[in-house]
Amino acid sequence: RGDIARMAKRVRLLDVAKAAGVSQGTASNAFGKPDLVRKEVRERILEVARELGYRGPHVMARMLRTGKAGALGVVFPDNLEYAFSDPVAIELLRGVGRECARQAVNMMIISAENPEQAITAINNAAVDAFLVHCYSDDNDIISAIQRRNQPLVCIDTDIAGAAGTVVLDDFAGAQMAARHLIDCGARKFAILSLQANKAENFGPMNAKRRGAVSHRVVRERLGGYHAALKKAGIAIEDIVHIECENMSSHSAEMVETMLRDHPEIDGILAMSDVIAIGALDGARASGRKIPDDLKVIGFDGIAEGERTDPPLSSIRQDSVEKGRLAAEMALGEAESDNRVLETSLLVRGSTA
Repeated sequence: RGDIARMAKRVRLLDVAKAAGVSQGTASNAFGKPDLVRKEVRERILEVARELGYRGPHVMARMLRTGKAGALGVVFPDNLEYAFSDPVAIELLRGVGRECARQAVNMMIISAENPEQAITAINNAAVDAFLVHCYSDDNDIISAIQRRNQPLVCIDTDIAGAAGTVVLDDFAGAQMAARHLIDCGARKFAILSLQANKAENFGPMNAKRRGAVSHRVVRERLGGYHAALKKAGIAIEDIVHIECENMSSHSAEMVETMLRDHPEIDGILAMSDVIAIGALDGARASGRKIPDDLKVIGFDGIAEGERTDPPLSSIRQDSVEKGRLAAEMALGEAESDNRVLETSLLVRGSTA
């Protein structure tokens, strides 16, 4: 180690490994996967790295001092563009960010759209805990997270073995929406569903497809709608079910086609405000007056719903608080538990 000063500017991981008497793979794991390296070996590698001037990832300095990476991993099932464009996802991230800022912790967002890339990112992520949003537990991505043996908190989904969950009472919210349309006089219903599972099948949603729902949010909201409508004497087979991409342009096209095929429909239950806003556009293009001819209610209570014509009735959720609470739980500031958040009814011009 006599040439330490001269090596500082050109030191490589291989140099650290040789000086510490370990393989390059072991040296790499000491930085990227510390749980795979014995404590005494890891400490020796990090000490050699310091002496040689090899810093590794910047986060390692903090990990060396505190045993913490100072970061929270957030896994989304969709691409990152969706995470920064969908109104609910944005609000959720605001809440996570608020709690991370309070605790001086960074946030790492991982897209699960490409499973292979996501697993690599998860394996290499220097984080202290993970949040998983709207993802099922029957996949390799969740298995990769669980192998990390770090706190896992899930949002809007149920994952076996998770340290905690934060979900809405989606069933009760959907019941509230359906009862409201019934009270407003609607009798012929259509349900505009979010994607039921990872296999895309947008369009009419038959009984077999409804029975294959894997996403908790869709399952619970569908159950709540059905329960309220059935109680009002409306048979499930008399309800038109349409599975939509969570994009207003897509739901607008779906609703135009639906109203041509089913002109009797006078009530639309949409599983998101984004879908509902598209439904308003599709209804107008079909010559329907809202709410006189057709009543539409969404779910989420996003700000954009106040600016539609007419303003959109909705079931409101507090997505910011949902994200904040999940982050607080994952970072150990709140007791891990299964939290169920309530919703409320926003009555506006699209139904009243």
